Amino acid sequence: MVFPGMTIVQGSTKCTLAYVDTTNHIGYSAGHCNSDGQVRDTAGNRIGTVLYSHTNRAGQPTTGSQDTVIDYEAISLQRSAGTVTNLLGPTFTRPLITQPGLQPQPGMPVCHLGATTGRSCGLIADVHPGWFTINPGRYDLTSDHGDSGGPVYTYTRASGANPVLIGIFRGRHGQQLAAVSWPDTQQQALKDATATPSNN
Repeated sequence: MVFPGMTIVQGSTKCTLAYVDTTNHIGYSAGHCNSDGQVRDTAGNRIGTVLYSHTNRAGQPTTGSQDTVIDYEAISLQRSAGTVTNLLGPTFTRPLITQPGLQPQPGMPVCHLGATTGRSCGLIADVHPGWFTINPGRYDLTSDHGDSGGPVYTYTRASGANPVLIGIFRGRHGQQLAAVSWPDTQQQALKDATATPSNN
């Protein structure tokens, strides 16, 4: 089964799958996870191949508030990979959906789901070009190796009880956590899809 929140393995790198577009059979995760174009589950079964991957902060020691961040990969999911679902693991009770027009905002309550640490929640602190930071607020907030690429989601009046994707988790940023914005990632993916697929 392929689902948002599962562990994906690329070479020696383990990350978390952020989102599954069940219509087009495309999965999304963090671009810095792409150490190998082949994507497998923890049992070693190939579940997909990277279509395109884009990360612009590789090798940079720090990321400032004015820096634009791009960090995602689009994965073509194999039809032979079994059930492909947008139900958020590990409970599979609610679909992870997208909501056109929804943008990350300071103070927005969000949660991220990492394959290593599970569900962890906080508040968006600051929004920067293409990315945002998260503070614990009155919530728990944690991450560890293997959580990169996982979904960052919120809830809205329109979505009801269904989680809405707002970002893709990157990792720690000082004392905060950081994620790339899903709306900005979508725009970048459209640009990259029109170009020759490559790792940038």
